[in-house]
Order: sequence, then structure tokens, then C-alpha cells
Amino acid sequence: MPLDHIFQAIPDWFSGATRTGPEILGVAVIQLDSAVGEIKVDLRVRDQDGEIEVQEQVPGTNYPRTCHERHLQSNEHFCIGFNAGKGIVSNDHAVVWWALLRHFLKLQRVADRTGRWPPQQELAHGCAGPHQLAAVAAAKMLGIENEYMEMLAGEPAWFSYSGLKFNARDRLKNSWLPCPVGCRRNGKPISRASCCRPEAVTTLIRQERLRREKTADFYWSARARGERCCGTMLRCGLRDLPPDDAMYSGNSGDGSQGPVETAKSGEA
Repeated sequence: MPLDHIFQAIPDWFSGATRTGPEILGVAVIQLDSAVGEIKVDLRVRDQDGEIEVQEQVPGTNYPRTCHERHLQSNEHFCIGFNAGKGIVSNDHAVVWWALLRHFLKLQRVADRTGRWPPQQELAHGCAGPHQLAAVAAAKMLGIENEYMEMLAGEPAWFSYSGLKFNARDRLKNSWLPCPVGCRRNGKPISRASCCRPEAVTTLIRQERLRREKTADFYWSARARGERCCGTMLRCGLRDLPPDDAMYSGNSGDGSQGPVETAKSGEA
């Protein structure tokens, strides 16, 4: 049973743990390394059909009952990582789960104080998550992972522009224009047609579009359920409805107005 492994691996920062049936009650008390004070939260850990879930004992006590920007889900449980509560079949899995929970609680403190969730620590909600993972993998292949993370934090990015189009070979149209990644040969920009990783470029653009599409669907469904912004974060998909290309500044490079904006560190 997953909860057996979780109970056996309880760390020293989770005090007063008691187990009743399919759930464990206790208090997370985390001392902060570089700050005065501590994190103290009463938690309920439960086995829900073989998946481990965790929430405040009384949701809304320390954190908003629901805040997707803070990964506090519609059912008032914490999202501590992609599929984090699934497949816990050993003590090692349980140790990792507790470590994810501890890190999650520390990030909640960051969110409390800054109104932001670090983009490097965030995965898109719902069905958008796998598309973000695929986009990140493509960005790594192109050497522009940092630019992708900056885009998630609100910076403009060429690969998020909806005007980019593909030809019959599933490569960017207008092949004579400069490679958007910023590729160079002999110190000079090379064309899209000469890019050595066109499949990664295509994957990045398509997966980022799907991430945005699925994220928009997620928030549409949340608003349809009557969910409202809690007001604790600077950005919120329930409150803010930016236009599709709000993250992009500059032209697409697919017309006659000039080349596409290139990435800052591409070395594809």
C-alpha cells in the first residue's frame, strides 16, 4: 500500500503523525536555513485510490483553498510535482515524495512574500504539463533553455509568436530568412533552410502552442466552475486574459518587414 511506504518514511520535520485508516495527520515544521522563523502547517496525507494526496487539515488556514498559480488545486489538494503521488511502491519513492512536499512548502513561502512562483519550479496545469516538458526538451536541444524559462516569466520570445507558419515539409516558411534560434556560420547568421536542428525548432513552436492552448482550456474550465482569483499572486490565469501574442514583441519574420527576432544564446 502506498500509504504504508509514506508512513514508514515520515521525516523528522513532520511531527505528531497519527494514522487513521486511509490518512495520516501531522504537522510540518520546517526550519529555514537563511531566514528567521519557520514554516508550520497542519497537514492531511491520504491514499485516494492508490494515489497519495496532501492538503491542509483545514484548507484555507495558511494558504488559499485554491490557487492554481500556487499549485493549490481545485480539490484543495497540493500539486507537489508531476504525477508525484502516483507509483509509490517503495520506501525510496516515499522519501522522494516527502522531499517534494518539503520543497513545495518552501515555495509557498516564496509565493507569500513575492507574489510569484519561480518559473524553473513550475509545470503548466492540467493537460498542458506534458507539452511544456516537450517544449523544454526541444529548447535544451537548441541551447535556449534559459530563454524558454525567461519566456515563462514574462519575457518576449520568438517561439511563442502565433504568426510563425510551416511549409509542407513541416519546417518554417520563408526559408531564406535568418534562423530564429540565432545560428551562425563563420560569424554570419544562417538561413532557416540551413538550420541544423529544424525538427527541434518545429517541436518547440508546436509544443509551446499546445501548452498555451491547453493552459487556456484549463482556466476556461476553472472559470466555468465558478473559481475566482484569490488575489495573492501578481499574475493569475483566472484574473488576467492577455492577448495570444502579448508575450511577443517584434514581427514574425514571415512577411516583408524584416527578419524574425533571434534568441540570445542559440548555438544550434
